[in-house]
Amino acid sequence: MAAEYSCSVIIVAYNSCDFIPACLKSVRDACDGVDAQIIVLDNGSDEPILPEIKAYFPEVLWIDSDKNLGFGKGCNLAEKQATKPYLFFINPDTVVSRDSFRKMLDFMAEHPDSGIVGSRILNEDGSLQLACRRSFPTTFSAISKTVGLAALFPKSKFFASYNMTYADPDEVTEVDAVSGSFFCIRKELYDNLKGFDEDFFMYGEDLDLCFRTKAAGFKNYYTPATNILHFKGQSCKTRRWKSYVDFYKAMIIFVRKHKALYFVPSIFVTMGILFAAFIGMFSRLLPKFWKIILDVIMIFGVFLVASLVENDSVNGFIVDRAPAVLVGTLVLNVLYLALRGEYSTASLSGEKFVSRLVPVNLVAVAGALAYLAFLSNRSCACTIFDTNELCGYLTIVLGIPLVLLAWRRIAFWINYFYRIFAKKRHRSILLGGREDSLNNWFDSYNVIPGIEILGCVSGEPEKLSEDNRIHLLGPVSDMESICNRTGCRELLVVSNFSGYREDFDIDWLEKLGLNVFLLIGNGKNGNFALVDLKYLH
Repeated sequence: MAAEYSCSVIIVAYNSCDFIPACLKSVRDACDGVDAQIIVLDNGSDEPILPEIKAYFPEVLWIDSDKNLGFGKGCNLAEKQATKPYLFFINPDTVVSRDSFRKMLDFMAEHPDSGIVGSRILNEDGSLQLACRRSFPTTFSAISKTVGLAALFPKSKFFASYNMTYADPDEVTEVDAVSGSFFCIRKELYDNLKGFDEDFFMYGEDLDLCFRTKAAGFKNYYTPATNILHFKGQSCKTRRWKSYVDFYKAMIIFVRKHKALYFVPSIFVTMGILFAAFIGMFSRLLPKFWKIILDVIMIFGVFLVASLVENDSVNGFIVDRAPAVLVGTLVLNVLYLALRGEYSTASLSGEKFVSRLVPVNLVAVAGALAYLAFLSNRSCACTIFDTNELCGYLTIVLGIPLVLLAWRRIAFWINYFYRIFAKKRHRSILLGGREDSLNNWFDSYNVIPGIEILGCVSGEPEKLSEDNRIHLLGPVSDMESICNRTGCRELLVVSNFSGYREDFDIDWLEKLGLNVFLLIGNGKNGNFALVDLKYLH
């Protein structure tokens, strides 16, 4: 039977250095008994895939691009090297199950009418990613999704047609489209369709390929036979706003290309997409309104202090210039922080933006004063400054960044100690640490409110580095006694350039009452993922 399992696995990676090893390790495991060819295109990454990673996966055909070609064009370039009869397209921020390729190839063989087949795709927490089975975005389905009718009536075929939430995720379903993060297609069909449409830079190319597959007389299927974990949007984190623009550009391209799906002129559909983009921009920028409110209160507080420093209520800061300067600084500070993504996350770090807020406030104050000078026909606003006024403006420029950082740090430590004393932190142990240091993880997790790292275990303690040895709790074979001694109920399997550092028996660990997660990423700036591995077994 093994000879029938033959496929090419294509991965287009962009700034995925932290996530590609775990992906390739899972692909390598899933290729056991499969005649597989693995192709990885590093798509013009700012942080290219490390030589150590390439050396650890010598079976991979590595292709490097000098620039970011986009997802579709990158896939087409990599596919030219494919030699097997079936193609799997996989995102680098995925982890596949050990049976994924065999199950999917079995399904394709049992369904000769199939064009594109996708599987059950899960989030890190095991919840279903709705994009793994979709209908084509018609006018009504798009409106239902945008205004919330699909979420309000998730079991209605009428309102929830786009993400097909009415369908049983445990049943094979014929669908319009599947997710581009993981799917299988016959190479002959892919070549006949001329691959992905390269007009789509990112997003929408999977919908378009599925549309053309159905137009060619084939059926697209969703099958729950295997699970894939997808850490959605990891590659997009480094091009946050470009990705957002690419998404809505792709939707406009799709509408113009497939006009038959829409019963109104495409210009009106395009206007609807632009309106949805406008609404979506604010929903992404400003979901954490409590942070905005606190920032505004703090900025007002700085102005009160500045007015006391200036101490001139007749001709100076308070009467003449305060309203314009206040409005300018409020608008620029909030706008800058929103564009930096500060209000789209509950994170309370803030070190990244504090130094950059100084020039922002300089621009705000200078702009407000220039505007007032223009209104009063003054050639140079600085000629009317005295020492107290300069001190007031300096208080604004330096005080706002410091105060905004201060309240975040205070809130962070209050939350941190609250979780400690309330015993709400996860008590976790790391598995790994042979060849490189875990100190980064110990340092990072010790100041994360929700997680407490107790130490590490290893299958081969004698190979631990000196840095890691001080954190060693014992060999992984003694995990039962270690859990009883420490009260740990969570094991984090650390991923490095080789994918998983050590082999482990997840069934045995779960029998001990442990939740086992794969820890992926470097931890810098919160860039990591915790993946519940039980969904892959």
